[in-house]
Amino acid sequence: MLQTLISFFMSIVAFFMSLFGFGGTADPEPTPTPVTDPDPVVYVSENTLAYGTDANQTLDLFFPAGKTGDVGLILFIHGGAWVTGSKESYTIEALQWQARGFVTASMNYRYLGNGVLPSDELSDITAALRAIKTAAAQKGVTVNRAVLVGSSSGGHLALLYAYTKQSEAPVAPVAVISSSAPTDFTDPAFIRSGAGELLAGTIGVSTDTLAALMESGIAQAFVPALTDLSPAKQVKSSTVPTLFAHGAQDTIVPYSNAVSLDTALTGAGVQHDFVPFPNSGHALLNDPDCTLRFQALTAQYIAAYLD
Repeated sequence: MLQTLISFFMSIVAFFMSLFGFGGTADPEPTPTPVTDPDPVVYVSENTLAYGTDANQTLDLFFPAGKTGDVGLILFIHGGAWVTGSKESYTIEALQWQARGFVTASMNYRYLGNGVLPSDELSDITAALRAIKTAAAQKGVTVNRAVLVGSSSGGHLALLYAYTKQSEAPVAPVAVISSSAPTDFTDPAFIRSGAGELLAGTIGVSTDTLAALMESGIAQAFVPALTDLSPAKQVKSSTVPTLFAHGAQDTIVPYSNAVSLDTALTGAGVQHDFVPFPNSGHALLNDPDCTLRFQALTAQYIAAYLD
């Protein structure tokens, strides 16, 4: 019986570590909240800059015209269930923040599967930051501070990187902004979500059975990877300031994930703002007042930590 349980939980570990994109199903990306800037814009870019040898290790890099010296960086990380998506989903926002005087970049990264693990995607962020810093130096621009911005799975990567990789980051994350991000893979509600149904079906059990095992605490003895991959479980007093939004009607990533992150940040005394979207699902489409608030707070965070 014990061997059966071990094999069962190791299959969960293998599933998360090899796929982590829930059967390759793409998550609909939350709608970006671009800023409005009526002034004429002069674009200075290094589009499709390679930061590695893989075809997906590319980024679009934009420099503010006429600026040299110390300039803050905004790095955008796209969603897509860790197995799809594109840097172009953030091009508009990258250009608009460039026009406001920041270095901006939107990155692709290697998709999970075929030997690529979550740790490799985090390593891609390190490599991207290193390439940005080098390219900036060639233009007389010093980049020492970054705000990481991501949606859905990109938000998860932004949070996990900012919370766990500060010591190795070539450009220090000073704040993180995410929307609709998975933050707690140990949450039984996550197991019962749309993503969890795919997980449970893959390993041949019901979501209720899998969630009950998670709730019992048994699974944690076999699946430390779930904790390691959960930003809400990595929060400490030194965690960077965090702004995040989540839809209360999200059926892909449960709202309770956002509550877990809010609780952890509050308990650790970390500066943060949580913007619930009460009428919205994963794409955050049905609360225009909340969109405006999240947009305003985004501008406040970038001004506070990069200006």
